[in-house]
Amino acid sequence: MDETHILSILKQLEPKLRSVLFQTSNEYREDLEQDLKERIIKIIQNNIMQEVPGFFDFLGEELVL
Repeated sequence: MDETHILSILKQLEPKLRSVLFQTSNEYREDLEQDLKERIIKIIQNNIMQEVPGFFDFLGEELVL
């Protein structure tokens, strides 16, 4: 996943980030924002690389036709 996709995801999450940041005091907001964005980026990079199992893989069964 390239930088533009990550920035696009961060932009989509911006309203939720703002609402969370308003729950903390002004002196910690900037640090918290940076930490949250860093964690989001790490999660995106780690989880995107993993393949999502299909329905039958999730159930641990094979489809028999």
